[in-house]
Amino acid sequence: MDFHLQRHGWSAEFLDAVRRDDFTGDAARDERARLRELVREHVDAGAGFLVMTGLDAVDPERYEAALLWASDVLGEVMAQDKAGTLVRQVRNRGTTIGEGESARYADSRHGGHLHTDGAERSFPLPDYFTLLCVRAAKTGGSLRLVPVERVRDRLAAEPDVLTSLQQDFHFDRRGDQAPGEPATVRKPVLFTTDSGQAGVTYLRRYIDVGHGHPDVAALTGAQRHALDAFDSALDDPALAVEGRMAAGELAVFNNLRMLHGRTEFDDHADADRARLLYRTWIQRKPSVHSGQDVDR
Repeated sequence: MDFHLQRHGWSAEFLDAVRRDDFTGDAARDERARLRELVREHVDAGAGFLVMTGLDAVDPERYEAALLWASDVLGEVMAQDKAGTLVRQVRNRGTTIGEGESARYADSRHGGHLHTDGAERSFPLPDYFTLLCVRAAKTGGSLRLVPVERVRDRLAAEPDVLTSLQQDFHFDRRGDQAPGEPATVRKPVLFTTDSGQAGVTYLRRYIDVGHGHPDVAALTGAQRHALDAFDSALDDPALAVEGRMAAGELAVFNNLRMLHGRTEFDDHADADRARLLYRTWIQRKPSVHSGQDVDR
């Protein structure tokens, strides 16, 4: 799997349409059908991710509109927190992963901690998540991706580990629960999707915090062993693909198949030059998976 080979360019006609804020004309209609086909080929059936290039030729003020258009093409754009955020800014807010009641991975500059998005949520999870790079970090910040199929294959010799990972864990909700709801959500790390594929939802720190709540049982020895074995597999460079996104690149990821993280990064001191990505979460439209293209 080569990160570079997953890059595909937007058409010149579509980029002109973005500059005009025209997401309903012929250029956008043609690119919608092409985007769906590329996602079916690469995100659903292929490597598990796709990178679209070329938006760097457009004013960054148009990035958010382009991202929402692309996300809406693929499905229902999901709120990412109880405040209803549809486009989240992924940037260093000076926190540590799992710090306090609400700090998340996306708020830090730290590397590692491979995970899936929405790990703090109950089902249904986002089928896809997107990242649109507005500004890259000064150094570091490369993406690291591991398909869950590779992890399961690595752990196949330890069936007890796989069995443990298919049982429920308590994931901390990061303060997103409604009043009166529990502070954790129970779900397995490994599961089978509605389409019969291997699925995963994970962020180890959220599980550790979740099982640290006073009303939640501590992790058992078997659970810790299973999570440690899972982490060990995720840390193996042979299972991963790594690549650095450039400004103007928009990536679509299969959130139920691909675990992802980043390398630690150093940023520019000037906040206006600091690393910034936009993110959306998407529930897939049936037509995207089936191959049908339905005008909306």
